[in-house]
Amino acid sequence: MEGPLEGHHHEAYAVRLGADSPFRSRFEWLKLREPRDGIFWYDSRCFRSEEALLEILRKHQVPRVPEVLRVDEKVSVHSFIVGETLGARSPGSGQVATRHLDQIEELFRSLAVFDVRALNGLKRVCDHEAMSWRDDSYGFLVRLIEDSVDKIHASQGGKYDRLFHDLGVPDDALDHFKRDLVPLTPRPYRLLHGDLHRENFIIDEADDLWTIDWELARIGDPLYDLATHLHLMHYDAEQEYEMTKRWQNTVESVLPDAVKGVEADLPQYLAYKRIQSVYTDIIRGAEAVRRSPGGTAAARAVESVRRALTAASKQLDLRVLSLDEIDCVLGRYIGQSSVTEG
Repeated sequence: MEGPLEGHHHEAYAVRLGADSPFRSRFEWLKLREPRDGIFWYDSRCFRSEEALLEILRKHQVPRVPEVLRVDEKVSVHSFIVGETLGARSPGSGQVATRHLDQIEELFRSLAVFDVRALNGLKRVCDHEAMSWRDDSYGFLVRLIEDSVDKIHASQGGKYDRLFHDLGVPDDALDHFKRDLVPLTPRPYRLLHGDLHRENFIIDEADDLWTIDWELARIGDPLYDLATHLHLMHYDAEQEYEMTKRWQNTVESVLPDAVKGVEADLPQYLAYKRIQSVYTDIIRGAEAVRRSPGGTAAARAVESVRRALTAASKQLDLRVLSLDEIDCVLGRYIGQSSVTEG
């Protein structure tokens, strides 16, 4: 057994099967996981069962997604992809190999042609994802904003308001953003992964890219998936431009209506992601420091908060605090004199 593996919402382990395992004919490794206690979900989940979704994706030839093995009616496990994350191969904002950009483009194309009616039988968590909302890109973004406000503020009872204030972040920035939102071009809804970052891509031993962690998948405007991907991948300027053009070209070839209004609407989605991430990364950073003050975990939390503040600085007219200043603010919040070593 290897682990725990990296992951925010779950504690996961890779298990190598013995020669006498009844599952060895199909898998050499399996992944077992369970939700972490006390972890706040910043994004809504649309489907109750990631495993059921994966089974449908594989049936419809979405490339390189984990296989699901049903042990019984209640228990299922994922195949474990032996390899390394894209983040380990190309950390930070490092350039991604052309072969892997090709495969990310292939994924976007497969989602553009995927018939979302195949998901009608899946049990859903969020009723507002019903297909009656199809093509309403403006309504989709408004619901994203409202859901973020509810989760970040209402559900937390103002717990983090002082922390936002001390970091120079207004507590109503998302409300102002929604008020000033310009109507978006309608686009046909498709299945979205919703969390396409470097740690959710696994490079296997054949140098192929697998897409894991579909638990935030939802139905909505496909441009949001591109915006989320660009925001989370931290591409350099050259590759961000390249991936945007790749997405436009490949999606236009199979779903022309999905690329209408991209030039005007992509900046709005990116602006939303930057503002949302300021709040979520501050909360995540503060709670990470609370769980493990001092050392590398706290240092990473401080760096993550500063990165989010920097990304949204123009949007929110922020003065970005230094690492030391953020360190002190987080330290006061958790009642520690210092959250990082040295």
